[in-house]
Amino acid sequence: MEQSTSLKLSFKKKILAKLKRIVESAPFGLIIMVLIVVSVLLIFSEFFLFGGNEKNFPYWLTPLSDYLTIVFIFELFLRWLISYSTSSFFSNYWIDIIAVMPTFRIFRLGRIFRILRMLRMLRLFRVFSIGAEFTKKLRIFGKIFEGRLPELGIISSFGIFAVLFGAVGLSQFEAGSEGSAITDVSDAFWKSLFSLMSGEYADYPQTLGGRVVFLILLFFEMGIFAMLTGTFSAIMMDKLKETTMHKHYSPEELDNHIIICGFGEKTIILTKEFLNDPVFEDTKILIISEKPNILEEFEANDLDTNRICILNEDFPSIHALNKAGVDRARLAVITSENNGSRSTQDVDARTILAALTIEKLNPKIHTSAEIYNEVYASHLKMGGVEDVVIQGEVSGKLLARISIHEGLLTFFQDLLNRESGNTLNFILATQEYAGQTFGDVAYKLHEKLGYTIVGVKPYGKDFIINPKNKIIASNDELLAICPVGNKKEEL
Repeated sequence: MEQSTSLKLSFKKKILAKLKRIVESAPFGLIIMVLIVVSVLLIFSEFFLFGGNEKNFPYWLTPLSDYLTIVFIFELFLRWLISYSTSSFFSNYWIDIIAVMPTFRIFRLGRIFRILRMLRMLRLFRVFSIGAEFTKKLRIFGKIFEGRLPELGIISSFGIFAVLFGAVGLSQFEAGSEGSAITDVSDAFWKSLFSLMSGEYADYPQTLGGRVVFLILLFFEMGIFAMLTGTFSAIMMDKLKETTMHKHYSPEELDNHIIICGFGEKTIILTKEFLNDPVFEDTKILIISEKPNILEEFEANDLDTNRICILNEDFPSIHALNKAGVDRARLAVITSENNGSRSTQDVDARTILAALTIEKLNPKIHTSAEIYNEVYASHLKMGGVEDVVIQGEVSGKLLARISIHEGLLTFFQDLLNRESGNTLNFILATQEYAGQTFGDVAYKLHEKLGYTIVGVKPYGKDFIINPKNKIIASNDELLAICPVGNKKEEL
């Protein structure tokens, strides 16, 4: 019963993963973008060609607009299905929901609601943030003002003050004067606003006071323009230096992802292997480390950073792990991050703290940890950590083997490389092989597919190497040496 429930959940996850790939694909985004443009053009035609009066609309205009609305609602429904939670969906798509609701006749409480349909134009920018790899770079616009709110607040305050100053001054001196187009405070306000934005008055002020006010407005306009130019230039330069054009995922966007705690040379190797592994072809990788300029180091090693996310925080922190979405993660790997100032005991303490916290937050996650001192391995095992690697132990034993047996290094290099040759894959045994011995199954798979079976992992039990007479069950996982690029998870 438990196995059946697990298989159903696995099937559901696969369906949602495929649906997510479709919804976030470039063709889907392009179709939605075209439909939004058509919808916006229909809105413009309603207002500018037919005066916003439904009696003047062609018979096809309103139904077509409503059909497009149904498409947008269906698209939002799909996005709700692939969202991590309903709250995150509403948080990300509340503008989209408002944009579609007033379009149905039942929601048309007044003509003013028709203006809300223009919000669909904002969805064009949302479309640009999904789909193809080049559109992902436009995520910079989602983070463009990060850390610049004080400067923007000052500029906005200057702008508001300048408009109010101009409105009061022009209404005081120009309203009612001979030859002036300003008749009241409302006219003065709009004249002040447009003068500030355009840098010219259109109609020359008639009074001396109006001319002085306009001169002051010009100084405000030059100052605000200079501040805006400088601020936006600084923002763009900072963001480009920080490579924010690569990845700025919200934690709520990450699901079924890989978390790597700590950054070093091993992290680059780990990430490269995950990126090359076909099992993780759609999986995002989150690196948690306080080290700066991590993306630049990945780029220097020719790694594709489109699936790499960075969280610049201290990884043993509960806040950082919660922010990283540990409860939704697929795998967690904790490396022995040493910045040179920590002892091996301190490094191991941080690793143990992070590993136990991860297991507490998500008991179902597969956690691997690297430590310096073997004595701490039992603590991690008791805490639920599945795999513990002792720093230098594997490399030391490997060095000994290849020293004793000349030529053995080529074997390990081939198996551990995901770019060419052969590699190790776990393959789920099917009913066809159930009830047969390990040796018989190994022989048949070698004859049929050219696979070399080296071990078996029974469901819920430890891995066994080369158990010749072990009877295979339909839910056992077989470890096979097979060509790189093979994506079969079942036989």
